[in-house]
Amino acid sequence: MYRSSLPVLLAFCLSGLLPVATVGQEPSPSCKFTIAGIWQSTTNGHLNPTRERFGSNGVMTELSANASNRPEWQTTAKFNYRLDNAKEPKALILTKAEKSGRLSAGSRLEITTFDDGMFVTKAIDGSGELTRWTRIDPYRYFVVLAAGKGTPGFGAPGFAMLIKTDGVHTQRDALGSYPVVTPRQRYPQFGIISEEILKQFESEPANDTGSMLRLEVSAGPYNRALEVMKSWERRVQENQTLYPTVPYMDNAVYLNQLTSSLNEAGVLSWKGGATCTETIKLQKLTWLLSDPIMAKHNLPQTPYYLFKTLRELNSSLHLSDSQFHAMAGDQSTGVTISSR
Repeated sequence: MYRSSLPVLLAFCLSGLLPVATVGQEPSPSCKFTIAGIWQSTTNGHLNPTRERFGSNGVMTELSANASNRPEWQTTAKFNYRLDNAKEPKALILTKAEKSGRLSAGSRLEITTFDDGMFVTKAIDGSGELTRWTRIDPYRYFVVLAAGKGTPGFGAPGFAMLIKTDGVHTQRDALGSYPVVTPRQRYPQFGIISEEILKQFESEPANDTGSMLRLEVSAGPYNRALEVMKSWERRVQENQTLYPTVPYMDNAVYLNQLTSSLNEAGVLSWKGGATCTETIKLQKLTWLLSDPIMAKHNLPQTPYYLFKTLRELNSSLHLSDSQFHAMAGDQSTGVTISSR
C-alpha cells in the first residue's frame, strides 16, 4: 500500500521535484504568440459580426459575412496595424487610411493576456471595454482529465487525454497510471493508456466512482500540454521516469505539470512557468503540509481528488457527454492513439 503520509510527501518533495526540472530541460520559454491569421472577436459576451484577418504585411482586413447568406466573407475595411512587441505584445495599434490616403489617428488597445490561440484587448479610451479575440482554426482541441476512485491502497486509472480534430480525422494522445492485474499479482503502471481503458471513460463516471473534467481549449494550451505529455512519454520509452518503483508519484508530478501548462508555458523548468492566459482555475499540487490533496489523501487516489477539485472549480467549462461527443466525435477511421 502506498501511504501518502506527510513525512513521505516531504521526502518526495525535496528529493524528486528538482530533478524533473534539471534533467535535459531548456530555460523556461515565454508564451508563444503569432497574430497572423483570421480572428473572431467577442465584446461584452456578444460575438461581433465581423472577422479580422491580420496579414504579415501589417494590414488588418475586416471581413463581413456575405448578405446572401452564402459562406463567403467580404472585405469591408482595411487598417494598418502594429504590435509594440511581436512576440510578447502589450499593445495593438490600429490606424485607418482616409480617402485622401492619409492615416487617421491610431486606436491603441492594451493587450492584457495572450497565447497562440487567443488574446484579450482592453480599450484605453476610458471605457475599459474588454474584447476577446479567438483564432479561426480548422482544428478543435480538447483536454480530458479522467480518473477512477478505486481504493486508498491501489487506486484506479488516472490520466490526461489530448484530442485534436478537424471533424474528419482525430488524433488522441493519452498518458497516465493504470492498474495491471494478473491471477498472481496486481501492480500500478505509468505509461500510454490503452484503448480498452479509454473506452471505460467514454461517459462520465457514475455517482462517486470517478471524476472527470472535459474542456475545449485553443491551440496554445493544447500544444503546451502536448509538450508536457510527450516529454513524459519519452521518459517512459527511455526508462528515465523519476520514480520507477512508485508509478503513482510519477503520475502526480506529470499531471501537476500538464494541468499547470494550460495556463503557463515552461512548466518543465524548476523555476516555474511563464503566465499565459487563464484557461482554467488551477489546483496545483505542492507537496507541502498545506496541500489539500496530497496531505489529506493517499497517493494512489491523487488523480481522482485532483480532477474532482478541478471539476468543481471549472464546472461552467465542463462538456457533458452529449456536448463532448457531438463536438469531438470522429467521423472517419483516421484515429491515432498516442502518435509518437
